Amino acid sequence: MMIRSDVRKSVQYKYIKYKFMRKCLANEALQKLSEDEKEKILIEAAKKTRKITWIIIMIYIPVMIYFTYGLVFNYKYMDNAFIKWLIGIYESVFPLINGNWGSALHEKKGTFLMIFIKLLPAFIIQSLPLFIPVVITANIILEKEIYSRGI
Repeated sequence: MMIRSDVRKSVQYKYIKYKFMRKCLANEALQKLSEDEKEKILIEAAKKTRKITWIIIMIYIPVMIYFTYGLVFNYKYMDNAFIKWLIGIYESVFPLINGNWGSALHEKKGTFLMIFIKLLPAFIIQSLPLFIPVVITANIILEKEIYSRGI
C-alpha cells in the first residue's frame, strides 16, 4: 500500500510557485494565463522536480558518505580543524549509543533526543549542499514547463 501525498504541500511546489510568481511579475503573457493553467504548470513542474530530486538524493547520499569517511580516515587531514570537529561529534555519540538507555520509555526517548541533538550540526552541514542541485533542477524544469506551453 503506497500513500500518495499532495504535491501542493511539498517544499518543491512552494518553491516553484514562488519562482513562477516572480516570473509572472516580469512577463505579461504569464499574467494573462488563467489560474487553472497556472496551477497545471506548477503541478507538472513540481511532479517532475520531485522525481529528479529522488534521483539526486540517491546519488548524493553514497557520494557524501564516501567523501566523509574518506576525509575522516585519511591521516593527511587529521590536523584539519573541521575534520577534528567532525570526529569529535561522532565520538561524543558513541558512549550514548553503546551505554545504558534506561528501562523506561521516557529515558529511551531522552537518550535518542540527546543523540539527535549532538549529531544535528554535522547533519546540517553535510546535507546543505544537497539543496543546490535541487534548486537548480526546479528552475530548469519550471523554465521548460513554461516554454513547452508556448509562452
